[in-house]
Amino acid sequence: MKRKTALPDAPQEELLAELATLKRMLAEVETPACAADGEGLVILRLCSGLDLAGWESLTHRQELRDWLALPLSADPLPFLSRIQKTLRELVFLSEHDPLTHLYNRGAFDRILAAELVRASRAGQSLALVLFDLDDFKTVNDTHGHPCGDRVLETIGSLLLSEKRSYDYAARVGGEEFALILPSVGLVRAEMVIGRIVEAARSLFIACDGVEAPLRVTVSAGLAITKGKMDMAPEKLYALADAALYQAKAAGKDRVVAAPIADLTGPPEKTLVRADEKRFLFTGLTKG
Repeated sequence: MKRKTALPDAPQEELLAELATLKRMLAEVETPACAADGEGLVILRLCSGLDLAGWESLTHRQELRDWLALPLSADPLPFLSRIQKTLRELVFLSEHDPLTHLYNRGAFDRILAAELVRASRAGQSLALVLFDLDDFKTVNDTHGHPCGDRVLETIGSLLLSEKRSYDYAARVGGEEFALILPSVGLVRAEMVIGRIVEAARSLFIACDGVEAPLRVTVSAGLAITKGKMDMAPEKLYALADAALYQAKAAGKDRVVAAPIADLTGPPEKTLVRADEKRFLFTGLTKG
């Protein structure tokens, strides 16, 4: 005999109605985030006959991922495992673009700042690449936004497949993507980006309702720091963005590299004074 895994339909609908009412009430509270600091409440509701499978069914139907459940007498481990899985999913959603599953702009900004600090401390190169789909508006206007989404998903998958395990791929705008390449210099970065641009050019993207597969191209702007000076994320981003603009202006479907960031900034400060240098090289203390 099949074991029941959920409440009967009527009690389920009653519970859902209660939850919907409670969600509306909480939304009207001045601090609905349940007080990150200070006082807060744990709200309990006994649901006799509801097990983990039944609760998961309800959460999927009503997007109740921020509600937690624990059994009164059964083994709590499956419930705790489910809570842990939910937390991992929420963390992923907070940092990733839902369409392409690449990092989102907020995560990208945080990672770029951290990698620039690491590059400066280690004296290692760091490459930032900005990609932009060429004539993407035409895709949306001609074939519709679902087809445009398919193109974005395909480019996102391409970046994930081409990057190294310790590189970072992000979607930073509508049709704009980025790669952060730690410990990569100019020559190596140009090779990697050239391969991606060529691979994008070779794609055949099938869309529902579109007779012929679509062909797309991307333009790329590259900025490099050699880790020899502190580099603000905004400066490196601006250099890559300017290079991307040049790639667009030069005909699209190509890579343009900005001048190496460390060579465009002020010279490094020396810790040795002029008189000390004179002594080191000549043995004299005066000119």
